[in-house]
Parts: sequence; C-alpha cells; structure tokens
Amino acid sequence: MLRRACATLIRQRTRGGGGGRRRRGGRGGRVFSAQSASEEEEEKEEEEEEALDEARERRHSAAESSTSASTITLQLIATDREKAGRLSANKVRKEGLIPCAVFKHGEIETTSQVCAVNEREVEKLLRKFTKYGLRTKLIDIVLDDGKRTVKAIPQQIQMHAYKNQVNNITFMRVDPETIVKIPIPVKLIGQEDCPGTKLGAFVSHMRKTIKVKCRSDQIPEAFIVDVSSMNIKDNIKIANLEIPEGVVICENDVETPIAKMAGKLKKS
Repeated sequence: MLRRACATLIRQRTRGGGGGRRRRGGRGGRVFSAQSASEEEEEKEEEEEEALDEARERRHSAAESSTSASTITLQLIATDREKAGRLSANKVRKEGLIPCAVFKHGEIETTSQVCAVNEREVEKLLRKFTKYGLRTKLIDIVLDDGKRTVKAIPQQIQMHAYKNQVNNITFMRVDPETIVKIPIPVKLIGQEDCPGTKLGAFVSHMRKTIKVKCRSDQIPEAFIVDVSSMNIKDNIKIANLEIPEGVVICENDVETPIAKMAGKLKKS
C-alpha cells in the first residue's frame, strides 16, 4: 500500500511540474511566434510596396520611351540585282540574301530599284523589334556599292507561306519631312496588377496595331497601354490613347476597344 501511494504521489508531481513547464513554455512560444509573424507581415508589405513602386516606374519610363519618336540609327547594306522577277529572286535567296525593292514615296512601285540585303542582318532586326516594330523604323539603305545611302521605311515585310523566314521586303524611300501612314504596334503592360485578373478574368488584347499619319522622323515606336487599373467590364478604347504631338490617328472608329476584361469570374 505504501509503495502504491508513493508511486502515485511521484506521478502526480511529475505530471503537474511537466504540465506547468509546458504551459509556461507554450505561452512564451505563442508570444514569440506572434511577434515574429507580425514582423514578417510588415516586411512582406514593405517588399510588396517597393515592388509596386518599381513596376510603376518601369511602366512610366517604358511609356515615355515608346511613344516618342525612335532615335536609333539602323543600316542595311544592299547588293544590286540585275533585274526583277522570280528567277532573280530565287537566285539571291540561295546566296543567303533577301530580295528587296526600294521605291520613292508618291511614285509608282514599278519604278522601284531592285536589290537584296543580308538575311542574317534582317533576322537580327526582327528578333529585336518584331515584324510590326521594324515597320516603324527609319533605316539607312546603302546602295550602288556604297556610293549612295537613302533613308527608307519597310512598308511591307512578306513572310514565307509556311517557313519562319522573310520572303521579300519592300522599302519606301522617304525624306525627313515626308508624311507617311503607318501601323503602330500596341503593347499592354500591368496585366499582373489588374484587379479584374485577381477575380478570375483576363485582359483581352483586341487591337495589335493602330494606323497613324505623321512625319517619317516622328514615328512612335509603339503605343504603351497601362491596364493595371482595369476591373470587371472595363475597356480601353483608341480614343483613350496618349497621342504624341504631330501624330494623327487614321482609324475610322476611335471608340473601338484596344483591350477589355473578359472571361468568367471565380466562384466565391
């Protein structure tokens, strides 16, 4: 009996002391975890605010640089072709060249000068600017074995029917004061910050280019459209674009949407 009583007393003391230590430890652990959690939340909020500020600055700088006229000087050295036609074009393609035609703005294209440019050089430009982006660039074309240089815009870049390669290019020779009509690419930014996308919708890019009229030395690189504030059922129209000075929109309906929110919402 005495042994049983002693054993019971020892077990009770052990449980009581251990439980007290666990409770004290538990309270301390809870206080420590609450403090660390609040500090982590504050740090996370600060990091998110910094990231948002950096994103806004990037969007602002991108919009300013892209809506202004391009100051990049591009050059392509052209090789003279004897004559136009399919046989002549196929011959220069086998030599790693792209058949081209250069005609002056306002003249009939049949009076153009035929030549060829290096295929690799054109591919580099396409990788850097894309097809539509390259059509906004003023390029120095070196003709007649380097004796003459003209400024021209790629009016037409024709791709191969099923291969990812350029079939031929038509350049329009221009002067700085020449008024040209040209499609300008439209780029969307801020999709990841859109309130509508967080609710399950997505930004639908309706118009990839907008046709404008301006001087050849004032062609904008692109129209940058910030969609970070778009919510459900919102849209951005051509009329909402920021148009640089000297540029005129040549679209019939300026109420046409450039981007709009689409898709089904998440079920709450």
